[in-house]
Amino acid sequence: MLRKLGLAPLAALSLVSSAWSQDSSQGTLLESALFERETMTGEWLGGRPLLEDRGVSLFGSYTCEVWGNTTGGLKTGSVYTGLLEFGAEVDLEKLVDWSGGSVGTSWLWLSGRDASEDLVGNFLTISNIAGFNTLRMMELWFQQNFLEDKISLRLGNITADSEFLVSDFGGLFINAEFGWPALASMNMPGGGAAYPTGGLGARVELQPTDWLGFRSGVFLTNLIPQNINRAGFRWDLNAKQAVTWMNEVCFSHGTDEKCGVLPGFVKAGMWLQTGAEANALNPSSNLPNTGFYLLADQLLIPERHEDGSIGDEGLGSFAGIGFTPPNRNVVDFYLNAGLTYKGLLPGREADTCGISCGLASLSNGADGALREEGLTPQDAEMVLEATYQCVLAPCFFVQPDIQYIINPGATTAYANALVLGARFSVVF
Repeated sequence: MLRKLGLAPLAALSLVSSAWSQDSSQGTLLESALFERETMTGEWLGGRPLLEDRGVSLFGSYTCEVWGNTTGGLKTGSVYTGLLEFGAEVDLEKLVDWSGGSVGTSWLWLSGRDASEDLVGNFLTISNIAGFNTLRMMELWFQQNFLEDKISLRLGNITADSEFLVSDFGGLFINAEFGWPALASMNMPGGGAAYPTGGLGARVELQPTDWLGFRSGVFLTNLIPQNINRAGFRWDLNAKQAVTWMNEVCFSHGTDEKCGVLPGFVKAGMWLQTGAEANALNPSSNLPNTGFYLLADQLLIPERHEDGSIGDEGLGSFAGIGFTPPNRNVVDFYLNAGLTYKGLLPGREADTCGISCGLASLSNGADGALREEGLTPQDAEMVLEATYQCVLAPCFFVQPDIQYIINPGATTAYANALVLGARFSVVF
């Protein structure tokens, strides 16, 4: 069954291609039109551009993965993971002449299994789309921009990982450590206001110049567990609710090609948690908690266009480092880094390949908790990942992926695991 599901996108594509090939001239035209589309469903007979002209943008995509653990971990075997994501954003200025206003919502339909939970037993989650199987509202927000978009305020049910701790080049990789790292997910109550569950909050963003930006957000992060808050509309507003205040400053460079500096950025951030359960090791202590991080993205070798301009093609790099107080956190240090190359192969300018590594160090307090359970802790858990994203069309890509998990669960209980997988994604 897993094999059938995993090959379903390719089988459907093969059937469509076969049908078109019966009429070579017509088939070539149709195939060419399909493989040039930004979305699989096209313009809906003019309906999509009509809505966008009025400020209404609808989006949807389906991503599915097949994972197989070949050795180590909990057990060998395979799982299927799926995500249907859809939603809308509305520009209120175009729709009702509300200057600077917008609203948006995003919904998830999660299916399948979590390879980390079922096969490996690690906490540097193998798939960044894994979650409790349900249909859930993830975000529902209102945003108001001021001063020609130099200032923006967003309110509602929002996610921190969509704007904080984000690396552009790191976004290629499938392991969740290269998105919302274990430094945050293992230490914040409920994993924090992050995929697949948002939290009530507010975020303000300042962009006074092209090279300097600042954002600050306050989130209710003592979230109701995914298996209870299935639809995403349950919030815990009692006195025990934890509040997380996140802050991040971004210094960009190379925004002007005339300066001769290649594009990149450096981000520095910190968060402060208050309220009950802020202390990940002793929730009843009511002690506040904090964390600090530094991120950097840098284009190293650009692929220049015919007019001499620089796009996103070429060799890019990213790195991240962070730490938290070891006396009140499970993970007290994280480090990740990687290289990506877009357009490495001739004729495959849209494809991107990459290699990366990530590490999360257990605190002394977490070591003691594992020993009490009769386990022998390791200093850290690590992941090595290699991936290749093959863009078959603007609306469809296939991404083979290999991950090697070192010290799963940061204990000696499980051997190192080699996990093979592939992601298929289509934009509607």
